[in-house]
Amino acid sequence: MATSTRGRAQQQGGGEGEIDLTPMLDVVFIMLIFFIVTSSFVKEPGVEIFKPQATTTEACVRGTIIFAVDDRGDIYYNKNKTTIDRVNRLAEAAKKESPQANLVIQVDMDTPTHVVEELIDEVRSVMTAPPCISTDEEA
Repeated sequence: MATSTRGRAQQQGGGEGEIDLTPMLDVVFIMLIFFIVTSSFVKEPGVEIFKPQATTTEACVRGTIIFAVDDRGDIYYNKNKTTIDRVNRLAEAAKKESPQANLVIQVDMDTPTHVVEELIDEVRSVMTAPPCISTDEEA
């Protein structure tokens, strides 16, 4: 009789050594959701820029609102070309989304300086700290 009971247990799948993976999958999904919720995504300006070199640099703390100005003086935000008239509204919307963010301006080596000045003047009312100008370190 002992052999028939043992045979039934093996046929029903009640063998020793099976591991229930459901709790592990639950933990993995909870960790994935946590990392997605707590991560911050950097928005790219959407234009290739050859940054000027700088001899002295300081890191820009919490710089996540990025505007780019190319060599023709065109302004880009979030991979879209924009006008100087829309810059203030875009900066206000970005500041509401991320209140601690600072402004970063990426400029090309041949960017007209008057465009950068106009850009800074437009966003000055929105920013709580001076804007950062993005440069390459000196080689």
